[in-house]
Amino acid sequence: MTALPTALAAGSVQAAEAVLVNGATQGQGTLRARSGECFAITPQHVVGHGGVGLTVTNAERVRAPAQHLGDYGDDIALLRVDARGRMTCGATWPRSEPLDELLEEAVRLGRQGTLLRVRPTGGIESHAVRFTALEPRHVEVVLITHNSEAFQGISGSRLLLEGRPVGMVLETLQDTIRVYRQDALNRRLEAFFADDIGPIPAGDLPLEPRQGRVVVTTRTTVRESPTPFARAIRRLEIGQSIELLGKVKGRPWWQTAEGYVRVAHTAPP
Repeated sequence: MTALPTALAAGSVQAAEAVLVNGATQGQGTLRARSGECFAITPQHVVGHGGVGLTVTNAERVRAPAQHLGDYGDDIALLRVDARGRMTCGATWPRSEPLDELLEEAVRLGRQGTLLRVRPTGGIESHAVRFTALEPRHVEVVLITHNSEAFQGISGSRLLLEGRPVGMVLETLQDTIRVYRQDALNRRLEAFFADDIGPIPAGDLPLEPRQGRVVVTTRTTVRESPTPFARAIRRLEIGQSIELLGKVKGRPWWQTAEGYVRVAHTAPP
């Protein structure tokens, strides 16, 4: 097992942030952005049947609540994460490029790959694995160095080959780790992420006229545009009153004279 510095892990080997997922069991997930919101991809068995009390935690031990959006089949689940700009969710969904040639060679030559996992105590650890078998939607690997701890909460971990994500761990069978191929995962979820309308300039946003005032019900931030990843302008405390200019159509944000505030963080006076 090798512990990776968080900055290194986030930069050189991750296009999106890895997180620890707590649901019916503990596992791993990967964050992705869509239309200014943050989502996590994780195995369905980690979520469980009810999907209640879900949380995700990143390598810096920042925790956020999550909501189960649905079971996408093949033990793949999608969560909406209330990241509020505290986690890196800015990566777009990758193009669905086939990995057959790359993985066939990896299995034929018994090449080495890497599994990444966020530790419950913070930080990211890596485990060296060797490619052993290939199927249309799955690839199998084994640990190069036996380590029983590596199998604890490993579901959802990312499998890398030469620093490139090639799959997500689904299960372990004795010493074999079964991984859902990244190209299969991309195809399964691309319809959802293809609806990403991307960032819209604040001046071009369709607005519903809304006059009056609301009271802030939880500490929140006025942001430059209606997305949790936008630049913060200032903090609002519980009980503060703000004047409204309008409601962003199709998005849960108020427009104010200073910027944008989440509708859910306010109430009528």
